[in-house]
Formats: sequence, C-alpha cells, structure tokens
Amino acid sequence: MWSLIEKNMYYRINEFLEDWLNETGKTTKVFSMIPEASKDIIVHPKVRALGRLAFHIPQIIVQIGVQTGLMAPPELPEDPLPGTMTETNSLYLSIHEQMGEAVKIQWQDDMLEDEVDLYGHKWRRGDVLSLLTHHEVHHRSQMIIIMRLAGLQVPGLYGPVREDWEQLGLPIAK
Repeated sequence: MWSLIEKNMYYRINEFLEDWLNETGKTTKVFSMIPEASKDIIVHPKVRALGRLAFHIPQIIVQIGVQTGLMAPPELPEDPLPGTMTETNSLYLSIHEQMGEAVKIQWQDDMLEDEVDLYGHKWRRGDVLSLLTHHEVHHRSQMIIIMRLAGLQVPGLYGPVREDWEQLGLPIAK
C-alpha cells in the first residue's frame, strides 16, 4: 500500500488552493496535447492508456472527496470513460473546482492536523491535501512519458523540453 511521507502536509488552506489552481493549468495543458486518435494507445500491458489515466485524475479527486466528507456521493465509476479528451478535460475542470471550493468552505487551517478516514487508514487533513496535488502530478508525469514514447508532442510544464531548446537554437543537454 502506498503512503504519504510524514511531514509532507499543507499547514495553510490558501497555500493548498494556490498550488491546486496552479496545477490545473498544467494538467489541462497535458490533456489538450493528447490527440483523440492517441488517447487509447497502450505502450505496455502494465501501463494504462492516456485517456484512462486522464479520467483517473478526476475520478480519484471525487473518491478522496467522498471518503473524507468533502464531496457528496456518488463516486465516478470505472466505465464508461468520457468519449473525448475534451469531455475528460471538462469533467476534470468541474471536479477540480468543486474540490477546491469544498476545501475552502469546509476546512480551516486549524483543522489540518485533524485526522480523517481515507482508504481504510487515518490521514491528517493536511496530508490529504498533499495527496490530492501529488496524485495529480504523479499521473500527469506518467502521461507525459507515455506521450513521449508514443511520439507525441510534450509540454514543458516546469521548464523547457528538448524541442523548446531546439527551437530556441540553444545547446541540448546530454
């Protein structure tokens, strides 16, 4: 079972909300760069397709929201997947906004050390917030690697990618 490293939690709701909003733009950038014809590519039998990974992000946001009492049921089912990446992106944006608003309204800074039940374990609320952002970054990173392996264009989210360096005429790092 995966777990979050201790002392990796948010202590201020506003800090979480700032990161939460910032990550939204990065995730939608990745989603927008996945062509419809490529969303079902399987690069390895043990790796999910891009469309399934993209859907998994809002799916887990809802699952965490329901289990921690931030969101009302039901959770998103495994199937069917949204028909297009545009639909997945719209679903993601809606759920992402709902989670941010739920945290803003229902939780306060002095509650972040309090524990809630999540996946059969006790989690500090601040750790739950870290899980939300780290889970999104984790799967978004997987998607970028799959995109690269599939020969698709990839975004520079935290800095330039090789193609950006080439376009700028700068030396490419080895």
